[in-house]
Amino acid sequence: MSSPDSGDWQTLQLLAEPTRRRVYLAVRAAAEPVTRDVVATAAGISRRLAAFHLDLLADGGLLVVDFARPPGRSGPGAGRPAKRYRDAGVELDLSVPARRYDIVARILARAVSKAGVGDARATANAVALDEGVRLGALRRPRGRMSARATLDAATTVLDELGYEAQRDEGSSVRLRNCPFRAAAVMAPDVICGVNDKLVAGLLTGLGGHRSVTAALDGVPPDCCVTVARR
Repeated sequence: MSSPDSGDWQTLQLLAEPTRRRVYLAVRAAAEPVTRDVVATAAGISRRLAAFHLDLLADGGLLVVDFARPPGRSGPGAGRPAKRYRDAGVELDLSVPARRYDIVARILARAVSKAGVGDARATANAVALDEGVRLGALRRPRGRMSARATLDAATTVLDELGYEAQRDEGSSVRLRNCPFRAAAVMAPDVICGVNDKLVAGLLTGLGGHRSVTAALDGVPPDCCVTVARR
């Protein structure tokens, strides 16, 4: 069990405040470094309060700070560079009593990887597909769904599962996080396959529009899988 003085506990305390957590999530949701003005608007608070929470999060190691002028402004008269914030990529893992599922995940991922393309990998993919169908069926809405409704439902469920899913303005869903990153570092091919089958199974379980599918075309640092109308 982590002690109350450990870094994870301190981070948990930092994010326990609701407004500060909203500020942090606003930065994480951005595709690029953001200023306090952008965060204030996203979080629905004042610029001063946004700056206060942003600096606390930066001091706690959750955000990285840099300075840059707005695009198109340079030279004399361009003004001072704006202070910008971006996610530091910190992973928080707390449980009481201590649980280290990341270790067993890495062990299993390495075991499957060493087994090559034989039964172990095929079995892992089959189990992932079955688990995805089960999870999707548990959240299956009533009635038939359009492609748009399917994308909305998939975004909600995938976000709940830790993928940090974001709908774009078109017909796709971006998965900004891999919930199995610790294992993916050890065996990326194995875990990407598991991710692909899990998400595909989830879409099947949701019973959504057949044009919405999963594909292994994600771009790092996002998850290797995307969901889109294809």
